[in-house]
Amino acid sequence: MPRRKAPDDTRKSATSTRAAARSASPPAMPARARPSGGREPAAAPRRRSPPPADPRSAILRAAGEILDEVGIDGLNTTAVARRANVSTGTVYREFKDKQDILRALMQALMTERGDTAAAHYSRLASEADWRAVLAEASRTAYRLRMQRPGGRSTRRALQASPELWQWDLDHTRALAHRLAQSMRKRQPALTAARADLVAMVSLTITVALFDLANLEPRREKALLGELLAARDAYLALYLDPPAGGPCDPSSEPTQDMPT
Repeated sequence: MPRRKAPDDTRKSATSTRAAARSASPPAMPARARPSGGREPAAAPRRRSPPPADPRSAILRAAGEILDEVGIDGLNTTAVARRANVSTGTVYREFKDKQDILRALMQALMTERGDTAAAHYSRLASEADWRAVLAEASRTAYRLRMQRPGGRSTRRALQASPELWQWDLDHTRALAHRLAQSMRKRQPALTAARADLVAMVSLTITVALFDLANLEPRREKALLGELLAARDAYLALYLDPPAGGPCDPSSEPTQDMPT
């Protein structure tokens, strides 16, 4: 008969088996330390960038960016506040509504372009080549339109708002008057009425071809080149009038179409 194991041998075998099992199992992961009280630590709050030092300028810039990206239909105070990193309450403290934001944006853009153009116009009387002066003024104005947020899209917004359209017209008239004053300093024979009319036509040609160049970017350079050629040819009739030519700078404009 087989010999039966002694009780001590059985206990030693069981102990050896458990020890081997423990040594073969992977080590237990250390328990995560908990703060006193047994609660999980709260997640760190997401850090928000500080609000802008000049909320009004930040709001106008944000509005211009949104207009350029999605157009006037995507412009609302909530989107502007989010983009400008301000609260909607701050937006309403600075502006009445979306239309007020749009008006302020247009005013800021027009003022910058107008002041820049007027600085060029002031050189018309002293510079030998008036064409170069006006070409530089046009290039600068177009560059500002393309670079400033909202510079292009506000022109499209004019089509949907008679109020903004009239406002733009008034601004163009004021800028044309400044151009007319500089033209009269260069060509004293120009009457005030004739100079205002010629300057208004010149700026209207300029703005219209700027708009067309925005709509047809593939022909942008060609269109801007044609703009300078057309504008210079027209102004030369008054700034460099031929003796006895059809465009007498001293004559008053008439309401009739020329025959």
